[in-house]
Amino acid sequence: MTAYELKDLIVEQATTCHGPWPAGMTLFVFDDAYGWNASISRPISRGDNFYRIRTFDLITRLKAKYDFAAPRFSLPDDI
Repeated sequence: MTAYELKDLIVEQATTCHGPWPAGMTLFVFDDAYGWNASISRPISRGDNFYRIRTFDLITRLKAKYDFAAPRFSLPDDI
């Protein structure tokens, strides 16, 4: 999976779980020495902060499932 695909997946899942992506909040997904990582811009409001924290929780779960370095084969649950 590419960084662009992961970014789209993160935004899609966060939007599904927590509502529309906050205006002005930016998500970066990038390759690093440990596979991949993500960064989200600072929140403007308490609501944005809640959304940001929950999105980082989602990112943590996705890091265990997706890796830039290793090919990922489809599993029966993915179909």
